[in-house]
Amino acid sequence: MKVVICADAHLDSPFSMFNRSDVNLSIRHQEQRQAFSKAIDEVKRIGAELLLIPGDLFDGRKASMATVKFLTDAFESIPGTYVVISPGNHDPYTEDSPYATQSWPENVYVFKQELERLDLSLRTGEAVCIYGGAFRSHFSTKNLLRSAGTLPELDKTKLNILLMHTSLETSGKYNPMTKEDIDLCGFDFCALGHIHKYSGIVKTQNSAYAFPGVTEGRGFDETDECGIISGSITKEELALGFVETSVRKCKVVEIDVSDCQSNDQVVELIRRNCPDYEYSYKVVLTGIIHDDFNMSVVMINSAVNQQYFYIKIISQCRQHLDVEMLARENSLRGLFIKNCLERIDSVGDVDEDRKAFIEEAMQFGLDAFEGDVTIDEN
Repeated sequence: MKVVICADAHLDSPFSMFNRSDVNLSIRHQEQRQAFSKAIDEVKRIGAELLLIPGDLFDGRKASMATVKFLTDAFESIPGTYVVISPGNHDPYTEDSPYATQSWPENVYVFKQELERLDLSLRTGEAVCIYGGAFRSHFSTKNLLRSAGTLPELDKTKLNILLMHTSLETSGKYNPMTKEDIDLCGFDFCALGHIHKYSGIVKTQNSAYAFPGVTEGRGFDETDECGIISGSITKEELALGFVETSVRKCKVVEIDVSDCQSNDQVVELIRRNCPDYEYSYKVVLTGIIHDDFNMSVVMINSAVNQQYFYIKIISQCRQHLDVEMLARENSLRGLFIKNCLERIDSVGDVDEDRKAFIEEAMQFGLDAFEGDVTIDEN
């Protein structure tokens, strides 16, 4: 059986980095569709009998008409392929969801209950049982695989597939089924969604599973290659591989600006280290700033912003300070630094890790006195 597995497309994501009126927001929505189209192209390329979608096809319970029309056209373009969808926590099956309110092509099946079994006879004559379930709200503390109280008993003469959105843990809000459950059932393969990074093909004693990850990175916590799983599954063998679908990459770049003495030099470093202007970049500036260099992130951002599709600059630089002089201050800050320096001296060169820990703690303390301690949001 030839199959393509496409999870966590999150179509119509809000992309909080952009304003709702920003043209780049519509560009990113279009690029999400382009990434999903690569999954459809892969279905056609290998002649897949199944396209499995383990949840979060949409980013929310609502979807734009443009996205619904896009998906309808995409699924109609592969009439010989069964498209099977297991709604996830972002796109649960509810009475007002696109799954319930829209008309889908005949080759599309959406799981509606906590656990269902779908029996299919493929054009190759192969008999396949797909077990799947739907989130009915944005949370499911129940293990959907055990929703009937016990694990399903499989007909081992058929090819048995599990299609679910799950956190794959012992407890939690997102269908916390376990690896042990998968193994006890003995599925031939489990196509899973919810984890946004490709897991590889993980084999247990009696089964195997994989998370494809997202189809298109949406932020700086999704910087790895994004894609789908494609290949074949039989009772005897798994021949599955990762296929990249990314359209625009998100990159986090850390740049040490210790040697810079002007904003222009920092700008030049950014351009040198971030050469692909069509990427989305998060640039983290680090290092020790010279006393006579008044670095301005606002000016630096203004100098590069127009060149890039998106760039976000964060400074984690530290100003060079004469701590020996500060330790002589008749103040709480002075007492704090004096105490840290004494602890550093007591450690000496015997424990470099401990020394580094105290030096870092002293720097955090100095930042706190200056009111500069912030949370680095993604």
